[in-house]
Amino acid sequence: MTAEADLHGESGTGDDPLPSAWGASRVSRDMADDQRSAASFELMAAVLDGTDVPELLKLVATQARGLAHVPLAFIALPVEDGHLLRIDVAVGADADRVRGLAVRRGKSMLGRAFASRRALSARIVDDQTLTRLPPGPILILPLETGETTRGVLAVLGRPGAQPFGPGTARQLLLYADMAARLVELAVDRRALRAGSAGGHGQGHGEPHPPWGTGT
Repeated sequence: MTAEADLHGESGTGDDPLPSAWGASRVSRDMADDQRSAASFELMAAVLDGTDVPELLKLVATQARGLAHVPLAFIALPVEDGHLLRIDVAVGADADRVRGLAVRRGKSMLGRAFASRRALSARIVDDQTLTRLPPGPILILPLETGETTRGVLAVLGRPGAQPFGPGTARQLLLYADMAARLVELAVDRRALRAGSAGGHGQGHGEPHPPWGTGT
C-alpha cells in the first residue's frame, strides 16, 4: 500500500522546512536555489569535459541525494524490451540492495511516474514492486528531455520521516529537468563523435541512443 501525491506543476512559495532527520532543520529558498544551481553547473562542466554517461548518471543521483538531504537516491532506466524499469544507478545507504532491481512499468510507482511524466510523492508501506526499499517517503521524478522520458530519478527519506514538502519537490523537479537535458546532450555528443569516426553522423529523425550504463 502506498499514499501518493501528484506534484505536477506544484511549486514552493517560500521556505521549505526539512525534517530534522534529514539534516538541516530549515533551508531557505534562496539557499536551495543556490545549491541547485551549483549542482547544475557541476554537471554541465562534467558533460563538457566528456565524462562518460554512467559517471554522469552517478553524479546526478549523488547531487539529488544531497539536495534532498536523504540517505538514498537512485535512477531507474527502461530495459531493452520496454516493459521494465531497472535501477541502474544507486548511491547512499543500502545502494547495493536496490541496484539492479527491475520493476514492471505498468505495475509500479516508478512506472507511473515514467509513463505520466509527472512527479510522485509517496510513502512506501508495503509496495510489492519495491520490497527492497525501506518504508519511508519517496519522491519520484521523471527524467524528461523535452522530447521523451529517459527514466526516473528517485530520492528516499528515512523511515518515519515526513513526506517531501512542496519546496523540496520544486527544487528536485527543476534539477531533474536540467539534469535530463544535460545527460541527453552528453549522449548526443558521444553519438555524433562515434558517427563522425565511422564516416557518418547521427541523422535527423534517428532515435537517440539509450542512457543505459553501457552507453
